[in-house]
Amino acid sequence: MLKRDSLVPFLIFSVCFLHSCETPQQVSENIPGINADASSPIYTTYAAARDRSAFVLDEGYEFVFNDDETSPVFTSDTGGEIGFSFATKDSWIYKTGDYAQKPVIQSSFPDEVNFSFSPIAGIEVKSKFLVYSSVSSLLESTFTNNTDSTVSFDYIPFVQGNSRLFNGYRLGDGALHFNHEEFPDTWTVGHKVPFTDSLQNLFKMSVEPDQAGAFSSFSGEASYLPWKVLPEKNPVTEVNGRLYNEGGQRVMTQLPEVRLQAYVDNDTKHLLTESSPVFGSLQGTLNSDGYFRMELSQLPGTGRAAQYTLTAVDETLGIVAQRTDSIPSARTQFSGSLRPSDIKLPATPQRFEVIMQEKNRAALSWTKPSDGSQVIIYRKKENDSYYTQFTRPLSTTNLMVQLPTDDLYCFIAVGAGAGGEIGIHTRERNTLSGHSLKQAIVANDWKDDSLKYFKMAAYSKSITLAPGESTSIRVARSVVPLKKKTAWKEAEKLLDKDFTLDMGGRLAYLESMPPLPGLTADQQLLYLSGWNMMQQVFYPAEGKSSYPFYVFSREPVWGWGHGGQVFHESLTMLALALQDPELAMNSQRVFKERQYENGYINYRTGGYLDEIIEHEGELTSSAPWYAWINWEVYKITQDKAFLAEMYESSKRFYEFYVSNRDKDGDGLCEWGGHAVLESVRDADVAVWDEVGWPANFEGVDLNSMLVMEAKSLEQMATALGKTADAEKWKSDYEKRSQLINDTFWDEETGFYFNADKADNDFTFEKTDDLKRMEIIGFLPMWADIASKEQAARLLEHLTNPEKFWRPYGVPSLAADDPFYNDKGYWNGPVWVEWDYLIQRGLQNYGYDAEAKELVDRVSASMIYQLKENHNLWEFYSPDEPWAGYHRTYIWAGIVNRMIWDVYSPTSQESKNSRKGD
Repeated sequence: MLKRDSLVPFLIFSVCFLHSCETPQQVSENIPGINADASSPIYTTYAAARDRSAFVLDEGYEFVFNDDETSPVFTSDTGGEIGFSFATKDSWIYKTGDYAQKPVIQSSFPDEVNFSFSPIAGIEVKSKFLVYSSVSSLLESTFTNNTDSTVSFDYIPFVQGNSRLFNGYRLGDGALHFNHEEFPDTWTVGHKVPFTDSLQNLFKMSVEPDQAGAFSSFSGEASYLPWKVLPEKNPVTEVNGRLYNEGGQRVMTQLPEVRLQAYVDNDTKHLLTESSPVFGSLQGTLNSDGYFRMELSQLPGTGRAAQYTLTAVDETLGIVAQRTDSIPSARTQFSGSLRPSDIKLPATPQRFEVIMQEKNRAALSWTKPSDGSQVIIYRKKENDSYYTQFTRPLSTTNLMVQLPTDDLYCFIAVGAGAGGEIGIHTRERNTLSGHSLKQAIVANDWKDDSLKYFKMAAYSKSITLAPGESTSIRVARSVVPLKKKTAWKEAEKLLDKDFTLDMGGRLAYLESMPPLPGLTADQQLLYLSGWNMMQQVFYPAEGKSSYPFYVFSREPVWGWGHGGQVFHESLTMLALALQDPELAMNSQRVFKERQYENGYINYRTGGYLDEIIEHEGELTSSAPWYAWINWEVYKITQDKAFLAEMYESSKRFYEFYVSNRDKDGDGLCEWGGHAVLESVRDADVAVWDEVGWPANFEGVDLNSMLVMEAKSLEQMATALGKTADAEKWKSDYEKRSQLINDTFWDEETGFYFNADKADNDFTFEKTDDLKRMEIIGFLPMWADIASKEQAARLLEHLTNPEKFWRPYGVPSLAADDPFYNDKGYWNGPVWVEWDYLIQRGLQNYGYDAEAKELVDRVSASMIYQLKENHNLWEFYSPDEPWAGYHRTYIWAGIVNRMIWDVYSPTSQESKNSRKGD
């Protein structure tokens, strides 16, 4: 078992680098602070500890404190935000940039962050935010007056919607009560993963507030009314796709900065917009990953329409895109992705506002478009699917509207050209009454509006502190299913719980991290961030799983990223086992528990998911890294019981795999099932996209993996005293290794390529079309298959800056390939776990300096992103500090093993299995 020393030296080391060895603030008597500010590379997403977590309803939060123009908030992807502001007799203090001292984090754990700041000169605030369970969270703040005079101010904690507006507001029983909805994506629904979409909330203070209320906005900004949900309808004429920027990367900006608009057959009197409903889905038009869909059949006359016009704008990037295309007659769903265009559209009116004057009377106002265009106003009722033209083109800048009914109405304005063409619409405005939190504070008017929908709920508590005096206030939020009857006992408990008893566990957690005192302060915070994230993405044993299981990303929640485990994500166990051996072993047992009698293990496995993905009668598995991971975990844990059970499971899986993936019986395997998914590299792959389906090829990547599987089985068998088995596995991988060198090695280029299954050459349809230098060509170094001479030639390509030796890591495709895109998917970006395999290959052949340089390059990119947005990402650009597309991604945690392998004095990986030693 790996020996662990205290991490306290690591914390103090970090402080010295970050703050010139100033005395760190103590979190407690035993835990010093790390003093990380908004520019520090620290991961700031938090979710409940595993023993207080549940899969179906799980609210995690990201601490956003690096925007000087907004209030610090703890934001959940669709569950809203918890934040705070302050007021004095002279001002409302909510912008982080207006604080006397901005927030500084003293300690950060998977479920808790402790931080301090000064909103007002001389007033120190020490806060703890704890995600206590999947349904309850706590914000505790202690206010201290460090001035020589008495100071009075108001403390204003709030909860704010960030997706659909809240509803059902009620003030009673000493708490704010309200409801909200969190709808799952299509993947979740389609895979029958359980979810809860209608929720009730309790928001309560530990002291009696002076004021409480619900508000339509924070400071006057408009909000979209909740979109209509039509899951029971099937798509009829759905156009879908993505908006891309000038560089070809998908746009991830969300509403209202991104807006969509569609009409058919030049009928600009009727418009679909981003607030229109979608058929067959619980989600709106725009997903969190930038994927959009619009159901054109909701527009009048679509059944007879021949073409559609789709327009999009991204205000933040300054992108306008439009396409006019025919409507396919035989398809209910079709692609209509958008790319920036040079089209000149009438300018959009600015400062469009709708203000209710009386019950049924609204005042509309705007400024003239910059190009002098006229303006057309469109209107719809709350539940209408599309907008209808409400006015002729106007040259004025205001309009008084008498509303015919008590319904809620929505308005948009567009610029109109002289030829009848229209531009993209303004942000939607509606007739929802109510006032903003800013109005309540500035005018001291906390009127208790009875709102159908509202953006936020807040408290206000007046605090007066004498010099040196302190006071503490707690605010708790609990979220439970709407139909569940509850006494809110957990929230009540949080308001009184003594958390000092938890400090021993916090210290033990820090001590579980293998110390690496030789790192820079930035590297240490990356290291801490990796441990926190890896621990955080695990759920307890639940549903079908008798063991804790991880998801790719716990917060935010997104479809396939929240389903369960796959082998390639489990490479992260090679890092996690250094900190939490038991958890890493149990994660591997999740696969064994679900294994079929014939040895098959399904593609993705979770508490409520067994994803098999049948393709042409064959079940999809996951890339075979199973025995290797099990062996690597055992090397750390030295748990013989684990080794024995996983040897048998690994053996059965290997035998299943090689028996079912060698269709031509030549001793080399091809990807099977849904071969693109099984290969891991599941989008924008040069060979898959431009040459052919992966099952057509003998895979250098797959067969290198199988060599490592057999080598791991040999080592497992040897450790268990199974000599005959070990000899069998050795014979197996020696034969496969020879076939790999005979088939995939190209002496002319000095590289390994996939080969055509039919005749084992590098031509599939065009001469040498399989000779594409992809990252998989280096896997024979990881698997210790290449000779010393072959490794030297591979190193020439690897360290060539025009190909693979890029500023921030090794790309998935050579940079001089015409298909290369550093921000694509598998055609350029750095995938950290694959770069780990490259690192291991370098170390196998004694290239330790290159291995360390690679780790430093990858770490630099990850550190940059942690400084910018405090997150760990799915992949990174090899050429510039950029990351995409999914965050809080488990396999980014493998960077901790990369760091360990090159910086730890006890790591032996660089000395193992070297050729020529």
